[in-house]
Amino acid sequence: MLAVYGAGILQGAAFVLVPSLGKILEGAPYLYAPSAYGILYFPEILGAVIGAIAAARLQRAAGGGTVMRAGLIANMVGMALLTLASLTAGTPAYLAILGETLCLGVGFGLTLAALNPYAAQLFTRAPTTAITVLNALVGAATALAPLALDGCRRLGYWGLLPLALLAGFALLLTIAPRSANAKGARSAAASADGGTAFGMWPFALAVLLYAIAEGSFSSWAQIYVSGIGGAATSTAALALSAFWAGMTLLRLVLGLVPERGPARRTLFVIAALGIGASFVLLSYLTSTNALLAGYALAGASCSIYYPYVMAFGLAAWPTRSVAFAGLMVAALMIGEGIGSLAPGGLHGLVALPAIYRAASLLALPLVYFAWRVPRQTR
Repeated sequence: MLAVYGAGILQGAAFVLVPSLGKILEGAPYLYAPSAYGILYFPEILGAVIGAIAAARLQRAAGGGTVMRAGLIANMVGMALLTLASLTAGTPAYLAILGETLCLGVGFGLTLAALNPYAAQLFTRAPTTAITVLNALVGAATALAPLALDGCRRLGYWGLLPLALLAGFALLLTIAPRSANAKGARSAAASADGGTAFGMWPFALAVLLYAIAEGSFSSWAQIYVSGIGGAATSTAALALSAFWAGMTLLRLVLGLVPERGPARRTLFVIAALGIGASFVLLSYLTSTNALLAGYALAGASCSIYYPYVMAFGLAAWPTRSVAFAGLMVAALMIGEGIGSLAPGGLHGLVALPAIYRAASLLALPLVYFAWRVPRQTR
């Protein structure tokens, strides 16, 4: 259990490091333009696809422990590259961060492809709660990481945080399961008998669209608040923390909702509507405090959509859990990459508030999937 949930915490902290660096990378000695900042997420898309393809194959060949350990190693390489970037500037730093996002995509894909089925199998009577709590811990780490990074910046060296995460991943590597026979992994090995089923693709599309929304919120929170609200770097960092804190708190609360009954289906639809409403609301807010509250609301709206898709899908394909989880994680990372990249590409042509208002249309298919998916998996 420690390895599973501990890996989730570290993965969450690592995942948000580049978004947390938004304001830092705009200033000296980096001076990256918004378009260059957005491109930093492109290797993440490639890495996610690599991780998703590799997860099910590694599972079948060597067991879930190997999938998880490979993910931890990829994350270690990524944190080492980000630490290197903190010691350099200009093109060398930019190339190092590109390498970090590639490794993070691979690591995120492999690690969470293993962790979500593991969590469900640790608590077989409440798998949705187990998955929601796992993702809540991921969210808690993402909420605290921007504050920790800003604290390191104030101490004079932001590279302390990726260095600490490198050590944490190395420690978890020593206690992670080594084979499919490790505790909690035997049933995961059996779940890799099949590949991707056609019926999984609507789930993947739902996660992809959701992740575009999440990436548009999280990756641009600091830049949005500093640009629209005129906030200082340390205050802008609170926007990303507010987003992840809102997500985490509601995940912990809604994790207590009963597994059976209509409550989860209703909350699923409400979450999708909240995502659209948050885009519209943020596009009209201008004060710093209002924007921080708006990002907290956006995080709360995003809280359960992905865990619920994952839980409903794992229930629908219990014998293909790793293949399904790998596909969902890949869709999540690809969507995050698009959500992080698209605003940067459009920023020179369209104001960010207008981009947010257009992004509110994502709520339409998200509502449909939230209504359809629970009925498809009955």
